[in-house]
Amino acid sequence: MSLPQYRVFVCTKQRSENDPESCCCNSGALELYQAFQAEIQKRQLSALIEVCRTGCLDRCEAGAVALVYQPRQHEFAWLPSKLRLKLQRLFTSQWCLYGHLTCDDVPTIVDSHFVQGHALKRCQISTHS
Repeated sequence: MSLPQYRVFVCTKQRSENDPESCCCNSGALELYQAFQAEIQKRQLSALIEVCRTGCLDRCEAGAVALVYQPRQHEFAWLPSKLRLKLQRLFTSQWCLYGHLTCDDVPTIVDSHFVQGHALKRCQISTHS
């Protein structure tokens, strides 16, 4: 089975609504995850784009947050898949972090990032702490 061309990781970290630290779920992350899945299926891009829920992406203040990652097909191919993915994240710059997202942003991100091949600048956030 071949790797998808893109992976979308949507932070679905959930904290209590009373917690002083915000979280993506309280900012609509579950709906965002579902919107990505629906838009990708609607455009028949499921073979090229995988959407995954993930834990904290360490940008809680920018929730809801999604990371778009473009795996390289043969990089670290000899390693087990979990380890290969971790190493690819560390050693490649083929990823983009989006923040302050709403479901309305999803079609525009799909058009810009996946169809046209360039990140949507207005939704990008810094990858540095």
